[in-house]
Amino acid sequence: ERAKIAQKDIQDKTKNKNVNVLLADVGEPSHIERVVKEFTDKEDKLDCLVCNAGALFNDRRVNSNGQEVTFMSHLVCGSYQLTKLLLPSLKQSPANEARVVFVSSGGMYNSKFPEWEVAASSGKYESDYNGNIAYSYAKRGQVLLAERFTKDYPEVAFVSTHPGWVRTAAVDGAYGDSAKYLEPFRNLWEGSEGIAWLTATPKKNLESGAFYLDRSPQRKHIAGLFMTDGSFTKNSEKEVDVMMKKLEECVGV
Repeated sequence: ERAKIAQKDIQDKTKNKNVNVLLADVGEPSHIERVVKEFTDKEDKLDCLVCNAGALFNDRRVNSNGQEVTFMSHLVCGSYQLTKLLLPSLKQSPANEARVVFVSSGGMYNSKFPEWEVAASSGKYESDYNGNIAYSYAKRGQVLLAERFTKDYPEVAFVSTHPGWVRTAAVDGAYGDSAKYLEPFRNLWEGSEGIAWLTATPKKNLESGAFYLDRSPQRKHIAGLFMTDGSFTKNSEKEVDVMMKKLEECVGV
C-alpha cells in the first residue's frame, strides 16, 4: 500500500506514468533473487541502484532462515546480494555512467566491522544482540563494501553516504526518548537531497569508494580525544577479505 501511494505521488508530480514498483523483503535472500529476476525480465540495463531499505529492531528478530534481520536487510541482502546480482545490468548502462549508492549512516562512526559472528549476532552472540550496535556494524560494512567494489568493478561507481539525522518513524522507534540527543534533525528533503545528487550528477563528479554527506566526501573515521582519524574504527585488508568471503558464503554470490 505504501509503495502504491509513493508510486502515484511520483507519477502525479513528474507527469510520468512509467514508474513501476517491485516489492521484496530485503532481509530475505530468496526475495532478492526473485525481485532481481523480475527486473531483468523487463529491463536490459540499470543506470543507478540506491541501497536504502532496511530495518532496525531493538529486539532480535530473524528471517525465514533464522538470520538476524537488521544485519541481513542493511548489508547482506539489501546491499551486497542485490548489487552482485544486478552488476550485469549495471554494466550495460550506456556511456559508462552506472553507479551504486549505499545509504549508510553516521552510526557507522561508532565501530569497525567486527568478526562475522559478532556482526550477525549469531551463535554464542545471539543473547548479546543490541539493535543500535547491529545497525552500526551493518553501516560500517556498507562503507567497506563501497571501497572493495570500487577496486573489484571499476567500470561502475560505488559510493556510500550519510543523509544526516532525519526525523523518521524508524528513528523514533529505534531511539525512543533518546532521539532528542540527535537534534537538530533534518527534514526529509535535507536528508535526501545529497542522495538524489549522487544518483544524477555525471559520474566524473563522483569519487568512487568515498563516503558522502551533502555532495562532499567525508572522513570515514573519527576517534580519540581530538576526534582524529585514529585506528579504532579501521579494518585491515585481511579483515575486509574475511567479510567479503562471509558475505559470499551467506548468499551464494
